[in-house]
Amino acid sequence: MAQCLAAGLPVASACSGRGACGKCVVTVLQGGDRLESPTSRERAVLERNGAASNQRLSCQCTSMATLDLLITAGYW
Repeated sequence: MAQCLAAGLPVASACSGRGACGKCVVTVLQGGDRLESPTSRERAVLERNGAASNQRLSCQCTSMATLDLLITAGYW
């Protein structure tokens, strides 16, 4: 989330990045193999929200590599 926001990309959040609300979901189009595996908390939120296998909570994952992301701003 911090990397997206620093790049000027809009990311929704209702939990201030604690991984609880699921509003900051991004779809990883390329480079997902360069991310760490989701934590049990992130998996639970993603499952609760019916997320696809290539979706992650932007507040719970960071990458030092280049990723292609799809960010939907349906929250606003």
